[in-house]
Order: sequence, then structure tokens, then C-alpha cells
Amino acid sequence: MNNHKIVNALSYFSILFAPVLVPLFIWVFGESRDVKHHSKVALFTHILPTISIFFTFCILSLVAVSTDSSNTVGFIAFGAIVVLIILTAVLFLFNLIQGVRMLVGREEDAFLTE
Repeated sequence: MNNHKIVNALSYFSILFAPVLVPLFIWVFGESRDVKHHSKVALFTHILPTISIFFTFCILSLVAVSTDSSNTVGFIAFGAIVVLIILTAVLFLFNLIQGVRMLVGREEDAFLTE
């Protein structure tokens, strides 16, 4: 098995134990373009839920300030939480599927094509 496949899979599987640190280190210290590409994708998919939570909090704060109705704020907050849970679950599954693809995929699938 190719070392690049293992490192690429580790970038995606790190969602289970060190979501941001492992892909960041692999991206900074990776030697090939393929490894850097997959670590950047993994890093982005690990950080995206946090960015989404920040923007959702900002939007909910603006709605709460501009509206006196607690029903409206509660409805929007509930919808935002449901969307964030779905987004996080989809990204978690994406990382697991990509990690498995890196390990069991063919050589052509594992490398960045140009």
C-alpha cells in the first residue's frame, strides 16, 4: 500500500480524534501535491461546521436585536440548529467515506488528476 494513500486517509479519518490538527500538519509538512490537496479538503470539511456555527450565531443575534417576537427568534433558532446538525452529519460521513476511498481505492482514484 502506498504511503500517500495512508496519509490521505489519515487526513480524513482524523475527524475522529484530532479534527483540525492532523490535516493542518499534513498540509504544512506534506511533500506531494496529492497529499496537500487531500489535507486541504479534509481541513476545510473539519472547519466548516465551526464557521457555520459562528455565522448562524451572528444571524440569530441580528434577528433577536431587530425583532421583539420571541416566537420568531425561537423558530429561526430551531431551524438553524436542525440545519447545522444535518450539515455536521453530512460532513462527518463525507470524511469517513473519503478516508475509506483513499484506503481501498485504485491508484487512479487516489491521486489528483490534472
